[in-house]
Amino acid sequence: MAYFTTRPISTSIHYSNIGLFLCFQCCGLVWKNEIRCIPQLEYLIFSEGKSLWDSLTHPLILTGLLGQALLLMHAFNRRWNRKINTVTVSLLSILVLFLAFVGIIANEWKMVVMQLPFLISVIFYFKIAYKKTET
Repeated sequence: MAYFTTRPISTSIHYSNIGLFLCFQCCGLVWKNEIRCIPQLEYLIFSEGKSLWDSLTHPLILTGLLGQALLLMHAFNRRWNRKINTVTVSLLSILVLFLAFVGIIANEWKMVVMQLPFLISVIFYFKIAYKKTET
């Protein structure tokens, strides 16, 4: 049960989680010269999906919605679990890195630039969450 131990949340982690959430909202996709951000893509998947099960099992929905919900949960709780928060940030980072990789392959540099704020925020999160504390 050591995996679920929590500690009081610091203001830097609180703001880091909110920043990660907001930066993730700005990530997106450029397709046929149309720029779509993550919330728009999630809405399109739900509205144009063939069935609810197909929509829920889409990788963008699984990682995106679950990750956003966990980020908000960790941002507004008084206590946080560093391991679960790190897994959440890592899953969202994999999704964003995949979008950046697709942008590089498709030679859509707007798409790559859209992912940069989130990836920079992830670096700040790891510096804050895993800094050495003096004891």
